Amino acid sequence: MKRAILNVLFLMALVSVINAQTAEDALRYSRIFYGGTARFTATGGAFGAIGADFSTLATNPAGIGLYKSSEYTLSLTGMFDNSKSLYNGVENSGHDGNFALGNVGFVASLPTAKHKSNALRYLNFGFGLNRQNDFNQQTFVSGPNHTSSMLNVYTDVLNSQPGYNPNLINYDYPFDIGLAYNTDLIYYDSLGHQYASDMPHGGAYQEKVITTSGSINEMDFSLGGNVNDKLYFGFTLGVPWIRYYQSSQYFETDRVDTIYYFKSFQYNYTYQTNGTGVNFKAGLVYRPANWVRVGVAVHTPTYYPGMTDFWATSMYSAFDNYNTYSSFSPQGSYDYRLTTPFRAIGSFAFFIGQIGFISGEYEYANYNQARYNSSGDSYTDVNNTIKTSYTAPLNFRLGTEWRVKFMRIRGGFSYNGSPEKGGSTGERYVISGGVGYFSKHFFVDASYQFANQSSDYYMYEAAYVNPANVTLRTSTFNTTFGLRL
Repeated sequence: MKRAILNVLFLMALVSVINAQTAEDALRYSRIFYGGTARFTATGGAFGAIGADFSTLATNPAGIGLYKSSEYTLSLTGMFDNSKSLYNGVENSGHDGNFALGNVGFVASLPTAKHKSNALRYLNFGFGLNRQNDFNQQTFVSGPNHTSSMLNVYTDVLNSQPGYNPNLINYDYPFDIGLAYNTDLIYYDSLGHQYASDMPHGGAYQEKVITTSGSINEMDFSLGGNVNDKLYFGFTLGVPWIRYYQSSQYFETDRVDTIYYFKSFQYNYTYQTNGTGVNFKAGLVYRPANWVRVGVAVHTPTYYPGMTDFWATSMYSAFDNYNTYSSFSPQGSYDYRLTTPFRAIGSFAFFIGQIGFISGEYEYANYNQARYNSSGDSYTDVNNTIKTSYTAPLNFRLGTEWRVKFMRIRGGFSYNGSPEKGGSTGERYVISGGVGYFSKHFFVDASYQFANQSSDYYMYEAAYVNPANVTLRTSTFNTTFGLRL
């Protein structure tokens, strides 16, 4: 009985504050799938011990210490997503694509050793943009549901409060239950003394289209150096900014005309998040012999002091008597703060003369360290959910590059484990490859990445509905142009 009461209270909180920041939101902004130059992405991002590539300013900033000439880079990226879903035996697919700036940057390399006795050989500066995550995706889920309706969630919330006054619904629940009440989808049954809907046991065909867009980009300001061509160090001040947009349309339809009075309804939801943060990175690369290098880097937590959410909803209903209704929520907005986890990266690389290399790295990021806070509200509950739900998964990257005269041939693999404790949802596999042309003052690289990620998606509250299994496959093409001075 006590557990049932707690579940009802949780459900009430979940529905009444539709705008509330969730554990899933914190995870979205904490997971980083590094982009950048085509050379970096072709080798799986395993460049922490290789260096001399602009993307390493965002992973192991000691990579800037390996530059011995100044360099400009510009990367253009095209991403194409294909999502497949399976819900109650019905398969569907969605497609999306976009083009973006993968990176743009400049590194100034300054020789400092006029004599061999001077240990500091080079002092290098760099600044520019690196892409860290892409949110462009479309998912389509549909199937029959003969056990529940989203309206069951709403009526259960109201019925859990004996004697609840209908005049308070629009005030207490303006973004969801209030819309359903205004459009005659739920009503107060004076005979049964409870709130009800026309679908107490489901029976409608359910569909949902979820479209997301946006990205995390980071402006990196770096300083590094070369000590005796043995030890390389670097520091980066990172300024990431988040732009995330979600639009969803949810439908329930009486396709076979078995539900008395009810015909269909549609619930629309739009949500946008903006925020700019700051972090600090430090790294080292050590070369004990010409054929091997090892690297280490640490990233402070990223602090976003000014996150802002905007959201709005609407609902439309239609009935067998040809009556139709519509209702619109107010525009919601909220400001808060977010801190994402500390990271540490260990890397290695083995060189086969001037022919090529094999590299790898491991990244530690404990996603249960993400935290919300605000001057006006308590985030104790959601922070506890983050702490108990997530963990530090296995994240690693492998890469290789081989030289054939002026050409470079590359390959890579990366794996990001499930961030959930005891689960496999969210595992991500990436295979990659690419080629490059290199001359003394100019280079051009091209890469291709194929990423596969599976997760469970719930149309509404998990206690009421089966999950849809969603598989996202992403093809990414990247081209980098570089100029050395």
